Amino acid sequence: MADKARALTKRQIETLKQKLIEEKNSLVFSDQVNASNIELSKPEGSDEVEQSITDYTNSHLLRFRNREVFYAKKIEKALKKFEMDEFGMCSDCGDWIRFERLMARPTAEMCIQCKEESERDESNSFTGRQSKSLGKVLDLTGMMA
Repeated sequence: MADKARALTKRQIETLKQKLIEEKNSLVFSDQVNASNIELSKPEGSDEVEQSITDYTNSHLLRFRNREVFYAKKIEKALKKFEMDEFGMCSDCGDWIRFERLMARPTAEMCIQCKEESERDESNSFTGRQSKSLGKVLDLTGMMA
């Protein structure tokens, strides 16, 4: 049986809050990539190779930006939990998440035991898988032959 985690100390809470704020401030693409940075129209005189390079670059810029937007939302959600005195509580079992786990992943919403169980359940199921980066439920039943 695993040891139960203790409630976070005030010092640990301040450390984690500061870590989240620093991570939020360090996001690279959140302000830099917007519609003006992405070239959607085909420039005059460009050939297929140039257009392919532009499309590839735009695709990656959007992908990185989308990941950061998703992560920024997770950071905001975690910061709001500080205001409600709910930060560090597992959303599944209600126990405290260990400080070490939160230092490694300050946006964690589940304790390691619940997260591992969730991932085992997810890996054993073809339906209802959730995209790690987009948070969308994927239906893989139609993909089976």
